[in-house]
Amino acid sequence: MTLLEQVFERVFEIIKAPINKPEMLWIIVPVAISMFLMTYYFGKYKQEELGWNTAFGNSIVMLFACLDLLRYLYNSQTLALNVQTILVVAVLLEGIILMLLNFLHALPKSFAFGISSGMTVNIIVLSLIILIYSQLPLDQITAIAVIVISAVIIALLKIIQLLQWGADEDEE
Repeated sequence: MTLLEQVFERVFEIIKAPINKPEMLWIIVPVAISMFLMTYYFGKYKQEELGWNTAFGNSIVMLFACLDLLRYLYNSQTLALNVQTILVVAVLLEGIILMLLNFLHALPKSFAFGISSGMTVNIIVLSLIILIYSQLPLDQITAIAVIVISAVIIALLKIIQLLQWGADEDEE
């Protein structure tokens, strides 16, 4: 099997993961709805920019998602020093650092808002949730598949914004 075939097979495994493990829907659905609504909001109000309070809030979302993942790993008795736990703890630390940096306004605004945007945070969180709950192998194939899926999601959300901008211009 070629690398491309392996990646596309893994992409479909990731896409099917919420169907195979429906317990993850309790955390995926709110994150996905939040991502879609924020995309819609910033599409409608394109002149508005992210604020420090929203960047701070997005980093808190990352913390809550990681705490749920640690709960899941603990309850499933897979909370051990393994790749899954290390990945969750790494993203948890990223969330804590982002939260502190956003709280203190310690980074340049454009950089901080880029790494703390709803799309960035939610893509990371959604990917992590699916990877942990589905227990797919955390290897190079999965990494490439996650990047492909993330790029597709970002492209679709950007298309929604572009279509929305066009619709808003028609109304004016």
